[in-house]
Amino acid sequence: MRKLHCCSVIFSLFFFLNACTSDTPNIEPPADSELSGLDGASQLSDDWLGATYDAPGNWTEDKGTELIKYTAPEDDSFMVITVVKGANDAEQAALQAWHKVSPDFAREVRFINDEVADNGWQQQTFIEYESVISEERAFFALVLRKDSDWHIVLVDSSLAVLGKRSSQLSSLANSYTLQGFEVEDVSGNLPHQLDTQKVEALLSFVDESAKKLQVPGAGIAIYQNGKVAYEGGVGVKNIQTNEPVDKDTLFAVASNTKGMTTLLLAKLVEMGKLDWNDKVTDHYPEFKLGSQETTDKVLIRHLVCACTGLPRKDMTWIFNSGPNAPSVMAVEDLANVEPTSDFGELYQYNNQMPAVAGLIAGHILYPDMELGAAYDKAMQEFIFDPLQMKSTTFSFEKALAGNVAKPYAIGIEFESVEVEQTATEGFNLTLVPYRPSGGAFSSSSDMLKYLINELRVGVSPDGKRLFAETPLLERRVPGVSSGKDEYYGMGLSTRKIAGVEFIEHGGSLAGYQSQFIVIPSANVAAVILTNSDEGYYLASAFQRKLIELLYDATPKAGEQVEVDVLEQQKLHASRFDEIDMPGDAAILANLAKHYESDTLGDVWISNVDGETIFNPGVWTTALTTKTNSDGSTSVVVLNPILYGMELVIGQTDSGKRTLTLIDMQHSYVFTEVTAE
Repeated sequence: MRKLHCCSVIFSLFFFLNACTSDTPNIEPPADSELSGLDGASQLSDDWLGATYDAPGNWTEDKGTELIKYTAPEDDSFMVITVVKGANDAEQAALQAWHKVSPDFAREVRFINDEVADNGWQQQTFIEYESVISEERAFFALVLRKDSDWHIVLVDSSLAVLGKRSSQLSSLANSYTLQGFEVEDVSGNLPHQLDTQKVEALLSFVDESAKKLQVPGAGIAIYQNGKVAYEGGVGVKNIQTNEPVDKDTLFAVASNTKGMTTLLLAKLVEMGKLDWNDKVTDHYPEFKLGSQETTDKVLIRHLVCACTGLPRKDMTWIFNSGPNAPSVMAVEDLANVEPTSDFGELYQYNNQMPAVAGLIAGHILYPDMELGAAYDKAMQEFIFDPLQMKSTTFSFEKALAGNVAKPYAIGIEFESVEVEQTATEGFNLTLVPYRPSGGAFSSSSDMLKYLINELRVGVSPDGKRLFAETPLLERRVPGVSSGKDEYYGMGLSTRKIAGVEFIEHGGSLAGYQSQFIVIPSANVAAVILTNSDEGYYLASAFQRKLIELLYDATPKAGEQVEVDVLEQQKLHASRFDEIDMPGDAAILANLAKHYESDTLGDVWISNVDGETIFNPGVWTTALTTKTNSDGSTSVVVLNPILYGMELVIGQTDSGKRTLTLIDMQHSYVFTEVTAE
């Protein structure tokens, strides 16, 4: 899963901040692929522009003499490309660009940070501008400099389009290249052996970077050419006890569960119990996705391809779920939801769909069992046991009783704070009914066994075939484009760094971030598991550093970490500056004690030791206040996992108090519950 701060505009742009450092050439999807992800994008260049980029497919193009404008099919969002000469700095250059589009543009800068310059540019800067959450819009700029010429990409977008078409925006940004610049490609180099010296260099880099990024610990495992090069970790699993991370330390691997779930599906294909192109309702008639027409189109592969146009619906499980909730919730969540784009048109990540895929796989094997229990049994029997993943589990109780890394996040004081996690309480327990999408706990040693199976295409190290080759490889076929040089398959992604193609996936849960990389050309598999939200940065740098050590790619990983450290600080400061600390006592005291939403259920407001507490069930958070520039007032979540999430205060026509939560493609209203 991506970061969960999806209700803050800053974090809804997080993909853009991190995507703008790509240095990778294109991965071509297979010819005649039904889900090719080719949405009409093409490399464009104009003589006055002096740059090339991937134009967004299906957007309306309007070329002028000084700018090129792309308007989204929804007609409420646009991107503009232009060049400004002679500006003093990136902020001034961006403002001059905005004035070409809208002479009255006067929004304040909310966040600005220099990124690692790439694609021939000498400077690369990202800028986000102020907006009010009730606007449901975002405004930002990517500024690229070559000598005294400033190339600017402006985005003025509704949150709905931003969430729906993020892959197109990041593709354009990442492909924007100085004309004539040769993108680095080291794929022709022979990969080095990861000897003791290189492994130590990688571990030293991770250790130093983790300290800079406030990541307490990381589990790491590496395999090359038939041998385990390293299993262990850096840092600590518990800040208070200073216990070190080792090869068997458990972490929540979050969305890296998805690839294991699709491996179970591949096993069922091998066994003849299903086909990737079977209709879902043939195996589970109770399945429904929006209308009957849409339901009838959904195949097994569509549940795990992120290609059906179904937007994220994370709030439904964040607010409604818990450790005792039935797994059938994942199925019920989809019943009244329609895709917002056509099948195969756009990459849209959704966690309920793969959860349903795993539950159906378990149901096929054990039809008389409860859905979740059947899935657990199927994974144990057909995945974990054959791969000898002896520590991997879906049981919070089992994981937390053993050698587990405690989860951490950055708190209000910009320091690592422990994320609440017990067998009965805590944010991560909301994922229990949806565990095929992200509920596994695993160690670096166990995860490496799973990755070795991927690298060896289903053959164990002792030569025994565990999984049939064809259905296993089907999961990797590039499907819909998830960004520049990235394609999503079925629970796995394909990507390139410096021309080197690899298979990967990441995972994000409260206080945990993970990433794996399988590089067939180097016969390498590696995984990093971290116990911090800030591990997002570390995992990306780990991938880059590994490619550098293997192929002598240009050293950039260290520079990227330095940029990320500064980004961390600026993002935290920008969020903190916007809120009231302490909150407005009168506003907080006037909140209702009980609210309900037709979709997200009940929340209760109480005062505990002088703090206003927001409680939707399994997790709680303190609240503060924020006064918006349009005169509206919001309450803001202080829980480090959802830090910055806003709920706009309002009322109904009948005078009942309301709180409105806005995410990328949804708006949820909590209405006061009055005593009868």
